[in-house]
Amino acid sequence: MTRKKSTNDTADWDTARDAVRDNSTALTAMTSHTELFTWAKDNGIDNGSLFAKFKTELRKQLHIDYDELRQKAFDDRTEEMAQQAADAPQVTLYAAGDSEVDSFAICSDHGEDPWYGEFHPNDKVTDQDSADISAARKAMYLAGQAREQENLELIGLRLVVSNHRVTQQVLQRDSLRHKVFVTIEVVDNGEDNPALEVCRLPGFRSWREVSLTDLLAAAASGAR
Repeated sequence: MTRKKSTNDTADWDTARDAVRDNSTALTAMTSHTELFTWAKDNGIDNGSLFAKFKTELRKQLHIDYDELRQKAFDDRTEEMAQQAADAPQVTLYAAGDSEVDSFAICSDHGEDPWYGEFHPNDKVTDQDSADISAARKAMYLAGQAREQENLELIGLRLVVSNHRVTQQVLQRDSLRHKVFVTIEVVDNGEDNPALEVCRLPGFRSWREVSLTDLLAAAASGAR
């Protein structure tokens, strides 16, 4: 059976088509995804479904690839952060997720001062890969909180994980959002990643119980 398109869906396609067609000169002059999104927001077409159709119409009518422009901007900013990271404070965190018990852990060396507990439904953990990636994203968040506490422009994070699916590219948006430049070290030996054991601990411990001051102090001590 063929599913009929909803009236709202058809109207959204027409709105996106007309918006691009009627403003083609202005849109073609824009050179960044930020300009395009700002224009869409100012014109009330920045919601999920309508904005997706707007991006499609940009590509169809004007050969403007919004996602490609955005990715280039992300890559350029990541490269800038890489150059700045050498002079930024560095911290080390260990991260692991466990899909079997739906838990995660972020900790410093030897499993000290951990943040651990069960995943939130918003983490959307469905398998071991997504569990480890979600745990890594939490580590990025924690490093970002340390950066904010000290009012730093940028912080470097050495993130130790046990899953090769956890990559800089996967964490790129988190890196840009939290202003944390991450380098990832993958260890296959469980003894080299204390978070694997910590995420099996009963109960939970909030990230607010973690000493961000000690996290940065340990990094400064290790740099000496």
